[in-house]
Order: sequence, then structure tokens, then C-alpha cells
Amino acid sequence: MHFSTFNVAIGVALGLMAPPATAQVTPQQMQLLVNNCLQCHAAENTSAPLMGDKQAWQARLQKGRNQILRNTVEGINGMPPMGYCSACTEQDLNALIDLMLAPALEESND
Repeated sequence: MHFSTFNVAIGVALGLMAPPATAQVTPQQMQLLVNNCLQCHAAENTSAPLMGDKQAWQARLQKGRNQILRNTVEGINGMPPMGYCSACTEQDLNALIDLMLAPALEESND
């Protein structure tokens, strides 16, 4: 059975699938993911890197983890500051970034 990135992300968010072991998120952060991040990071018609797209996230990791956080907070290209998540704290953003980066980190550790 083939699962799209969106289905996997929703499955993780709803607790149907376990998030990657390297990412620790709270139920509130999973709700923030669904309500905010996945609006673009699970939609193939945006320029946002899709959740689970190892290559796209590895390319961003080359700029460093701190740059990814800076881009998230300040906005970049089509991504608005804070990714529309006015309810997100810095801790939330870090946890959600780690969740998005987890597959790319696992791949790079092989």
C-alpha cells in the first residue's frame, strides 16, 4: 500500500503512526503541525519542502539547523514569518522542525 506524504503526516498527527524516534512532540505541538505546518508542507502544489522528503530536507540541513530556525521565524520565499503559527513558541518551532528533519537526519546517519 502506498502512503502519500500527507497521509503519513496526518497519521503521525493523529497518533495512528509513531513519529520518528528522534523527534519528541507533544499532543499540542502535533495539533499545531496539523493546523499550520501541514497547510504547506503536505501540499504538493507549494514550493515548501514536503514532510518526509529526505532530499529536500537534507539540502536545507546543509545550511545548518540554526538557519532553518531563523528562516522559520523570519520567513523565507513563500513562507511567512512563523509559518502562520502565531501560537507557536520557540520550543514548539524547534520540536516541529525536528519532526520535519527527522527522516533527513536518519538518512544522513546511515
